Amino acid sequence: MARNQYVSSALVAVVALAVGFLLAGQVKAQLLTPSNQVARNQALVHSVMDLEHTNDSDRKQIASLRAQIDALEAEAAGRSDTTRALQNQVADLRAHAGLTAMHGPGVKVGLTSGSPDADPTGQARYLVTFQDVEDLVNLLFAAGAEGVAVSGRRITPLSSFSGSEGEVVIDQGPPLFSPIQVLAVGDRNRMETALDDPNLLPSLRVRQLQFGLGVKVMGAPDVSLPAYDASLEIPHVGPA
Repeated sequence: MARNQYVSSALVAVVALAVGFLLAGQVKAQLLTPSNQVARNQALVHSVMDLEHTNDSDRKQIASLRAQIDALEAEAAGRSDTTRALQNQVADLRAHAGLTAMHGPGVKVGLTSGSPDADPTGQARYLVTFQDVEDLVNLLFAAGAEGVAVSGRRITPLSSFSGSEGEVVIDQGPPLFSPIQVLAVGDRNRMETALDDPNLLPSLRVRQLQFGLGVKVMGAPDVSLPAYDASLEIPHVGPA
């Protein structure tokens, strides 16, 4: 009987001890879990801070690259503007030099010789001369012409005029005879005003009255001029 009580007491003690260890393990686990959670939270905080630092560095690098790109684009745009300006200047120079065809508002002037019967001087003053054409061309340029052509021959700053009675030679080209058509592109109003001025082209106007030279002026909204004919260049002659 006493022995049974002893065994029972021992068994109860063992069970109590086992339960105690179990409860102690659970309590320990519960006590360690918050510590592990804090560690994980701290690790997450460090990760977030590292990412923020990396993002801030990347943002600064991106801003620097954008600034460099903006500077390069501005430089390229400046170069493009300069290039376009130079191209426009070259185009203007080529046009004024007669090297390219051009069109625009302008005037058309027709010159025709007068009647031989009306000229008793014996000097053939009724004929259109190269001086008449040269004077007319110079007047047109002075009055705002940007380009001039004489019977299809484009005039350049180096063009020369020559000839004898009734013929006009321009830049070593074949002689031209009446009727002669002079086309000019430029300030139409100024050119028409100059051509209507009785004080200009005095020799031509006097012979127009005395010998019947024909001078017909007509404004036009669009006049076309050919490019200079390079075949009219003087052969075997170069700059001094």
